[in-house]
Amino acid sequence: MSANTPILPCPSSSSIIITPTSPPSHPLQSPTFSIPPSLQPHLDTAASHLRAGRTVAFPTETVYGLGASSLNSDATRLIYKIKNRPSDNPLIMHVSSLDMLNRLLPPPETYRPSKLYLALMSAFWPGPLTLLFPSPDPPPPPAPQTNAIRMPSHPLALALIHTADLPVSAPSANSSGRPSPTQAIHVYNDLNGAEGLGCILDGGDCGVGVESTVVNGLNWKEAGGGFVDVLRPGGLGVEEIARTVAAVDGRQGATRILVHGKPWLPNAVASTSTAHLTSKPKTDLPPSTPGMKYRHYSPGVPVYLLLPSNTFSRPTDLPQEAETSARGLLRSLATRYGKAHRPLRFGLLHYDSSPISQQLIESSTEDGDPAVQLTPLSLGADATSAAQRLFGGMLKLEGRQLVNGVVADNIATNGDSHAVASDRGVDAILIEGCTDEGLGLAVMERVGKAVGGGGVTGGLANGQVGAVTGGNGRFWVDVTT
Repeated sequence: MSANTPILPCPSSSSIIITPTSPPSHPLQSPTFSIPPSLQPHLDTAASHLRAGRTVAFPTETVYGLGASSLNSDATRLIYKIKNRPSDNPLIMHVSSLDMLNRLLPPPETYRPSKLYLALMSAFWPGPLTLLFPSPDPPPPPAPQTNAIRMPSHPLALALIHTADLPVSAPSANSSGRPSPTQAIHVYNDLNGAEGLGCILDGGDCGVGVESTVVNGLNWKEAGGGFVDVLRPGGLGVEEIARTVAAVDGRQGATRILVHGKPWLPNAVASTSTAHLTSKPKTDLPPSTPGMKYRHYSPGVPVYLLLPSNTFSRPTDLPQEAETSARGLLRSLATRYGKAHRPLRFGLLHYDSSPISQQLIESSTEDGDPAVQLTPLSLGADATSAAQRLFGGMLKLEGRQLVNGVVADNIATNGDSHAVASDRGVDAILIEGCTDEGLGLAVMERVGKAVGGGGVTGGLANGQVGAVTGGNGRFWVDVTT
């Protein structure tokens, strides 16, 4: 580890003015940037790191990314080293204009983006949508023949890419396997001092909170009969993708919409089976985009997914012992953790006005029940707010931002604007589930991958689990009793 990684505050990033390209060109073709003078030195510093082959952590609207020049293979290998990321887990390229995108595509005489891709880019770029494009110089099969590319909407991310004049490959700025960072301090706590990390641009909290939705639309057919595959649900709901596809097709159902290669069921309520949370289609081919092969989002303590009966029918794939009441759940977990130390500390990420949170709080304080200290944190009213709060909530509860068991939003600093970590945290984290509608699909997939916890880094292949056993860390909780 090297010296402390500098955090460069960029409070004026919202003052960046991005002017679209004038007609008849596409608005995203070559936009112009007006950057406040107070911000330009930090962007110049970060851009110089990128040009020199170092990495930079920066905010996007989804999560903080660990970026390196997409055109420098040594720099992108540094990302894998810093994150301890599996070498076969691909990276997403980030661009600031369609001009930059065109530099990453095959020559126009051999490939032009489809009408569908043009519609998706016009509707959702810049934003949390990643598209697969054919690679101009693909490696020999069976390696992926595509590149995953997106245009982020955070003005600081766009300004950095524009200033560096480089496409930037950037996975989440955390150790592989950990919850993704949504604040600069999350990056600092995890990666501070990593060799090759030049700086951290602090642009405030990320607005979306989960990674981008990744779409393979290369099998779309203008005449119909093709398909569009959502390879990773994320910050853009599948419903939005489907609506755009139908508008381009001119009729609903002309193109099949898949999620992880399987037919998507629109307007889904909570599934009667939750196996999709921990499994993905088996394939012998290398993954073409992140999120297809490895489990992650794991905090340093076990995670349990709670499926309340007011939202979920009882899943058919859960063992009988995974069906319980709120009081029974706390008793079961207390028994599982034994009497090594008391009181047990459980964190709870829950939705506003949910009966399960109220019942758990009441059960944790009643006489005769196991001594449990419950730290509740709200995920908000719905999946959209849950996406914003999920990763930060897990990171708070695991202990780095807990003081005496209480979540501390305003932590003492060491005089260098860096939060002082606390080693006190919860013994386990309980997370309330939600339906698959909208961003719920992305939220539930990430919770499903976090189940187990234990701070495993480097990524677990799908099918592997952490320390949690019994119902694969899932409990169906009857809230009517």
